[in-house]
Amino acid sequence: MSPASPTGAGNVHHVSTRVGSLAVEETGSGPPVILWPSLFTDRSMWRHQRAALEERYRLLLVDPPGHGDSGPPRDDYDLDDCATAAVEVLDAFDVRRATWVGLSWGGMTAMRAAIHRPKRVRAMALFDTSADREPTRQRLADMVMAAVYRRLGLTGFLERAIRPLMIGETSEKVRPEVMDEVAAHVRGLEREAVLAAVRAIIHRDSIVADLPRVACPTLVAVGEEDRSTPPRFARAIAAGIPGAGLHVIPEAGHLTALEAPDEVNRLLGPFLDAAHEGFPVEDTLDETVDRPRRRPPEPGEAGEAGED
Repeated sequence: MSPASPTGAGNVHHVSTRVGSLAVEETGSGPPVILWPSLFTDRSMWRHQRAALEERYRLLLVDPPGHGDSGPPRDDYDLDDCATAAVEVLDAFDVRRATWVGLSWGGMTAMRAAIHRPKRVRAMALFDTSADREPTRQRLADMVMAAVYRRLGLTGFLERAIRPLMIGETSEKVRPEVMDEVAAHVRGLEREAVLAAVRAIIHRDSIVADLPRVACPTLVAVGEEDRSTPPRFARAIAAGIPGAGLHVIPEAGHLTALEAPDEVNRLLGPFLDAAHEGFPVEDTLDETVDRPRRRPPEPGEAGEAGED
């Protein structure tokens, strides 16, 4: 492990990062994959993907700041801080480069890492997310809901207002327990920690103009019924990232990993397998792993440059 090794018992560790102490569950073996979930959820949001992937991938499942088993944030933070914190998680687990899987908040975090720390991102799978600013009308509505939540908590009225932003019409009819689970999770969180996350997301800057800088394989997927980050935002990401593939998942809203787990797994498994074909040992920092010897540079030949 690195000098900033995670602490904890069993497979759940705590990593000190820029945004506070993050709980990270490590499971499986193989090429490393870091997964960051949506606002109002924790690492359990990925349980269907974990079951499908952990036999052939080393999964690092992150609880975002103030969610799940993670501690409250130290201060206000932004999405760039989240990307830095995720890199700090990789450092703590001796991972040089990983594939990033993110839904909503997690996708926003992954894209910023791919733009600013490209050597830490082997590939990205982005679900139900946006590279743009929060639309003004939605941001104002979010601010009103945040003010109500700060004063009263997750009231029945507020839950009813949030439900259509989190799950699709189909799920509301056939699997309403998805949102019931999210609501129960939110009720157990510290309000100020949740509000810090909401501020980071609704006041985000646009990174659309930076998307052409992303050079890694990218999968973009969105629920057909997503009303929080509708398909137009996914189309903009896929159009901006060279070579990105776009998939619209039918009969699903914002939480596709829970609403349509089989379809998400059908997309994610082959994408990860293709991205890790010929997986190099350089993706780990563990010095006990044998690495292929590099050819010494010829006289006058420049070495590899760039940020890590």
